[in-house]
Amino acid sequence: MQAVAVQVLGSVFFYFVSVYISKNDFGLISWMNAVCVLLTTFLGFGLEQVVVRRVAASKQSDWAATAFFAHSIAGFIITLLLLLLLRNQQGIYRYLPWFFAAQGLAYLAVPLKQFLNAKERFTPYGIIALISNGGKIATAYLLQQNGMLNLNNIILVLTGFAGFELLCLFLYVALKTTWSFKLHFKAYTRLIKEASAQYISVIFDTSLSRMDWILMGFLASNAALADYSFAYRAFELARLPMLIIGPLILPRLARLMTGKLSAQNEQQINDFAGVELFLAALIPLVLNVLWVPLVGVFTHGRYGATNATGFLLLSLCVPVQLFINLLWSISFSAKKYRQITTITIVCALLNIGLNLVLIPVWGGVGAAVSFLLTTVLQGGMYYNLARKLINGVTLWPVFIFIAGAPAIYLFVSRINVHYVFQLVIAIGLYALLGILSRQLSRQKTEGFKQFLTQ
Repeated sequence: MQAVAVQVLGSVFFYFVSVYISKNDFGLISWMNAVCVLLTTFLGFGLEQVVVRRVAASKQSDWAATAFFAHSIAGFIITLLLLLLLRNQQGIYRYLPWFFAAQGLAYLAVPLKQFLNAKERFTPYGIIALISNGGKIATAYLLQQNGMLNLNNIILVLTGFAGFELLCLFLYVALKTTWSFKLHFKAYTRLIKEASAQYISVIFDTSLSRMDWILMGFLASNAALADYSFAYRAFELARLPMLIIGPLILPRLARLMTGKLSAQNEQQINDFAGVELFLAALIPLVLNVLWVPLVGVFTHGRYGATNATGFLLLSLCVPVQLFINLLWSISFSAKKYRQITTITIVCALLNIGLNLVLIPVWGGVGAAVSFLLTTVLQGGMYYNLARKLINGVTLWPVFIFIAGAPAIYLFVSRINVHYVFQLVIAIGLYALLGILSRQLSRQKTEGFKQFLTQ
């Protein structure tokens, strides 16, 4: 419910905005979003994952979420006051403080969401997000019908509903959970010390997903950034399985990695990886078959053919990133903070360098190529780290599905039939690939379910 409410309905909202405002304004929104995400990452100090691991591993660590919340409030207020100095500037910078207000309110809700996620209480925020994102879509529709959908009103909508989510979450955790408002300063300093080990890692990790947007704002046109950011949001939507499963596997691995893993646990992890990768590569396959014919129709020709190559390259990263998420969760649960930091810094610096070279030449396609190459390198480095912690983490399903899905897409795209028949053929061939390679079997499905339910 959370993933659908946040990713699917959130994407519907930005799809609606992308169709009914100019590409220039949509490019500005994308640039401001990227800058504000990076700012909130700086403010978070790497506390988010540490707090989830602590709260999930022990009931005595609920104080960590309170400390994170207090830390977030202080950082938000200070940053907003500094950005307000830009409000009289010309151009894009005068909008930045107000867009940060919207992003910052969403950032303040993170400690509350992570507290509930660590407790595996996903429904409350799922309902809140469903109402909030549904409300954003309805409000945007009413504004468009009345000729009032513009940059200023979009910022107001984002700010208002971010405040609504924060208020609802605050009331729920205050009234319905064991949340304590006592802030233990000495404990907070210990938490900061633990988080600092991966603070640089978190910053560079965020730069992997948003630095290309920021650099495109300087090195390419707003229209090119609009095309790329539209494809990137679709790519983020294709990662829906990771967003659903990610909050589930970290608490489980945090408990498992406190002791020695049994052979059965290791087999379940491998089974989980195989089934997850099958789903992860299927979604981009379907989306690429439908991309040009459907996106062009639904956006009145603004997007689709203009960014098909960029989306294809980005979508190749989906199964790799799901595999990385599993390997990262294993490494993080084992407290390999220094190694995680090294991997993230190396990959982020490579990504920035590639973007600086390729964006001026190829625009959004250059940014997509940079992201793909960096993701592949990151996957290899995390695999090398994780296999030292768990024996026999297999790469076989990675090779099968990452190579098989693009090959099937290239084959069906050359068949001169309606795209619906192309889609049916593609899904049939892909399912056959999973069965023949023995990556889609009853045994692996049972192992997948056992890992998620233990």
